[in-house]
Amino acid sequence: MAGPSEYQVALIIIVGTVAMLLLSSAIVLFMVIYQKKMFQEQVKRQQLELGYQQKLMEAVLESQENERRRLAGDLHDSIGGMLSTIRVGLTSISRQIDHPEIINQPKQMLDETISSVRSLSLDLMPPTLDRFGLTFAIKELCERLQVSAHVPVVFHEGEEARNLPRSTQLMIFRVAQELINNAVKHSNASAINVTLGGTNQFELIVEDNGSGFDVESVRQHSSKGNGLGLYNIENRARVLNATLQIEASKKKGSKITMTMPL
Repeated sequence: MAGPSEYQVALIIIVGTVAMLLLSSAIVLFMVIYQKKMFQEQVKRQQLELGYQQKLMEAVLESQENERRRLAGDLHDSIGGMLSTIRVGLTSISRQIDHPEIINQPKQMLDETISSVRSLSLDLMPPTLDRFGLTFAIKELCERLQVSAHVPVVFHEGEEARNLPRSTQLMIFRVAQELINNAVKHSNASAINVTLGGTNQFELIVEDNGSGFDVESVRQHSSKGNGLGLYNIENRARVLNATLQIEASKKKGSKITMTMPL
């Protein structure tokens, strides 16, 4: 019996080679599809985790604001009301005694306490924000800090952000409050500039000519609950879908810009 011809052998080799190529291609294709599917699943899982973290952060911040609102109400209505009643009583007593000047010092201390309670209440929940909007609230904040800290805090007003939701305006106000307080307390600046507004995008800029700081060092301390509260500021910016640009160097001041799409 004659063996396979050269043609048949060549045909078998070609068919075998094609079959191996097809099998290899199928395996490669399967691996590519599998890897792609695994990547898509990983991205989906990460998105779900980010979404969960975002919702969790929003819930935490909302809880904080509710607590601030409650404390502000207690300070203004309960404690502030009692202190005002005590002051009225002292005034009444001073009219009935022979030496009313002895009450002057307690009255002055009481007035300072009432002023401090009012200031704390405003910091916790500014009524100006609800009544007149974000721009007016931050302008009032700058004016109050300028008086109490004896540092020029100059407010530059841009476009009004009235179309922003109230919750967003409150979040922006908290970022501005934290940044301005940091500049007043820690920068040793002789001038602080606050700019608010924007047309195509919303911007908040807080700039000072103070001593500056090391960004990474502050970020590490802030994540542990210390430092300039940069961790809280970045979390709020993340919830707002805003970008935070920090330009700071020691002895050269700092400039922090938060940009948010309108």
